[in-house]
Amino acid sequence: MQVRLKFINTWTDHLGRQRYRFRRRGFPRVELPVGADPNSPEFMTAYSAALKGEKVGDAVAKIPANGKSGAVATAITEFLSSATFKTDAESTQALRRPKLMSVSRLVGHLPLAKMDETWIRRWLEQSGSLGAKRTWLLAVKPFFRWAVEQKLLAADPTEAIKLKATEGPGHHTWTDEEIEQFRAHHPLGTRARLALELLLGVALRRGDGISLGRQHLKNGSLIYTQQKNRKRKPVTVEVPMPPELAAAITACPTPTDSLTFLVNERGRPYSEKNFNDHFRAWCDEAGLPAHCVPHGLRKGGSRLMGDAGCTVHEIMAVTGHTTLKEVARYTAAYDRKQAAKRAQAKVTSATKGVAESNVVMLPIANR
Repeated sequence: MQVRLKFINTWTDHLGRQRYRFRRRGFPRVELPVGADPNSPEFMTAYSAALKGEKVGDAVAKIPANGKSGAVATAITEFLSSATFKTDAESTQALRRPKLMSVSRLVGHLPLAKMDETWIRRWLEQSGSLGAKRTWLLAVKPFFRWAVEQKLLAADPTEAIKLKATEGPGHHTWTDEEIEQFRAHHPLGTRARLALELLLGVALRRGDGISLGRQHLKNGSLIYTQQKNRKRKPVTVEVPMPPELAAAITACPTPTDSLTFLVNERGRPYSEKNFNDHFRAWCDEAGLPAHCVPHGLRKGGSRLMGDAGCTVHEIMAVTGHTTLKEVARYTAAYDRKQAAKRAQAKVTSATKGVAESNVVMLPIANR
């Protein structure tokens, strides 16, 4: 049996969605849930609120989440407390939490079901540059996947949204001249010099550089698990201690109870932001340009290994990369001219060896 609801106008919009509008004399016009099933609790709750002159969004948001969407703010709060969110690295959580909270502040009172693909695309259009759009999308995608798993949503509204990244050089790779300029201004014994040797000598990420300490040193090698993807796809690196780094650690000792080689002026480990601020100041003191940043030293260390003739797999063993594509990006600035010379020398040597092995020695007759 079908029941006709009074005061409802319905039509299909240009996006193919079924729209509903409440129109009753003496009452304001109200938009009811787009594309909703008129028999659903969500739709009927909205209709009932419109009949009473109440706010539809607030009424729908109070619907329990047993199989229904509930409010955006409630779902986000539950997600931020979930094991799914806490599985991510702390740096990832710190990056995504503010973006999710901004969504909660703006539309937290609305039902989660309103955040369909059209809404997401409209939001992305207002998010600025392509990089900003990608950052925001990466922050909300895990939330929507979780909402589907929890049966708060029937489908992930971000699943069909793809933002292709533009290929670029990324962070500047430090040159030999920039490295020596930094070393000349910051001698052994300074925290600045120790920071450079940590990031450059073992091609470390910033987070690993400020976390390594004596506990990671065993039999002359640094053994550590990289912070990136530690909880999902951990990568353990074991690399001999470079002599330049060993000298920098010896010249800049830390308190005996310190768990990091690098400490601030109060003898405590650096936070990532605080380290960035100090490193920028150290580069400014050395007269280096703004493109000289910590991550560029990881690329600089990779380049030095490439220039030294290290194989891709040897470089991967030091950097902890798991794909050849990643290593190719980090070693893109290596000296191609010298590499070409080495390649030709190897070919020449191999060809010469083959030619010599094909020479047939004829016996000389006795006279």
